[in-house]
Amino acid sequence: MGWTEHLGGKKYKLVERDPSKASRPKRSVSVEMPQEIYNSKSEKKKESWLAVELDKWSTSVFEGNYQDRQKNHKLANRKTFNDFKDTWLKVYARPNMSGKTVRNTISIIDSRLTPEFGDMWISDITTLQLAEWFSGLKNLKNNSPLATNSKLNIYKVALGIFEKAHDWGVITSNPMAGVDRPSANKQEKKKMRGVKQNYTREEVARLLLAMYEMPERWRLYFTGVMLGGFRRGEWLAVQWPDLDYEHSAVYIENQITVNDEGKKVEAEVKTVESEDWVPLPRWYMEELRRFHLQWRKEKLLCKKWLGDPGKEYIFHSGDGVIYYPSTPTNTWNKFLKKHGLTHVKLHGLRHTAATLLREHGADQRSIQKFLRHSKLETTDRYTHEREMVNRSLIDPLENLNPKAQNFAP
Repeated sequence: MGWTEHLGGKKYKLVERDPSKASRPKRSVSVEMPQEIYNSKSEKKKESWLAVELDKWSTSVFEGNYQDRQKNHKLANRKTFNDFKDTWLKVYARPNMSGKTVRNTISIIDSRLTPEFGDMWISDITTLQLAEWFSGLKNLKNNSPLATNSKLNIYKVALGIFEKAHDWGVITSNPMAGVDRPSANKQEKKKMRGVKQNYTREEVARLLLAMYEMPERWRLYFTGVMLGGFRRGEWLAVQWPDLDYEHSAVYIENQITVNDEGKKVEAEVKTVESEDWVPLPRWYMEELRRFHLQWRKEKLLCKKWLGDPGKEYIFHSGDGVIYYPSTPTNTWNKFLKKHGLTHVKLHGLRHTAATLLREHGADQRSIQKFLRHSKLETTDRYTHEREMVNRSLIDPLENLNPKAQNFAP
């Protein structure tokens, strides 16, 4: 007598033993329960559907035509890449990724994966096809070699889709498992090493002074990012009630980001570890306290306050409306260019905070907690050494100066 096995979700396996063989081997086929039955609250309806399907399968095994049914069922349930990616976006991507990530992912799928694999059966896509395709990726605008970071973004999207196709039983093996993860070549690594990732303590001092020429809200915003190591969206989402003047700290729990339609929204921070109290220098907290008085005065004088009721964002466009996430980045780039200052990306201020703490003797675990990283490996990438090799490493060799020795010519 046959039986059923639940594979997860709407998928079930129907199993029956083959009476035509002495060993009575098991013959099985996977079936997918119709959506309307799966959504039904009636367990009897589900059991009845499974019983009918199992009866059909048992009959085909006993009559010896189960192979035809397996083949027909497999063909009926085949999905093209386009069919599956729609399911993947709905069931996995949107519920588990931020709106910004979903938007970028869809862009990669539409511009890269769909033109190449869209109409193919996802089960027919091979590792060799994917490997050859990755090796030939070019810039869509000028057909120049594609940067490794861009290849890596495409690789991550493809890997995520095919991994789930395998997990959900749509394909028997993951073809991406044999595709090498893109890595930077020697020339790219050399170029990346030449990009400045953070400021030194001396440069920070000059920056803090130069920023007094900025509007007060922007001066305090960028100073806070540099001192607290905040992500740009986290510091945009901070409201006055999040500040604790007594303990000189701020609570981070939200961020300003974009949804999959590109609209700015307030959302939870990236990880559980990202939600925490962050200490700040007392002198800076006092500046924020004074700015709060100015902030309330500006709100009273504002002819039309457009901010959400109950929201008191410290940094806003002047009428209570949150900034778009890219606004601080553009403002920072313009400020550096205007004053002829060394360019470091806005996110580099977060790196700067980590490096300053390291230079002052903080251990990596403490810096990890301060930056609210979930992994220590991430913190290790943030604590950059100074541009010059530490002098203490070379000082012992100073006594090898030939002119300081008797054998010097």
